[in-house]
Amino acid sequence: MMTEINEKRHGQILIEQPCRITGELWNVTVDEKDYNDWKGGKYAQDAFPYLSADEREFIISGTSPEGWKKLYG
Repeated sequence: MMTEINEKRHGQILIEQPCRITGELWNVTVDEKDYNDWKGGKYAQDAFPYLSADEREFIISGTSPEGWKKLYG
């Protein structure tokens, strides 16, 4: 799953894409520097400490919380 950047504004990146399981559109906004750190190999929990675990997982795998529930109950 490739994370799609939909918009860059004032040092912020909007990541918006459908959940790969449910198709529901989800979005997360992160700092551009943090996003580049993550793409460079930094762990998501270290790059995005201000995001929830669900938001970080969405960036990593493209799966929303509802998608995980659908997969694993």
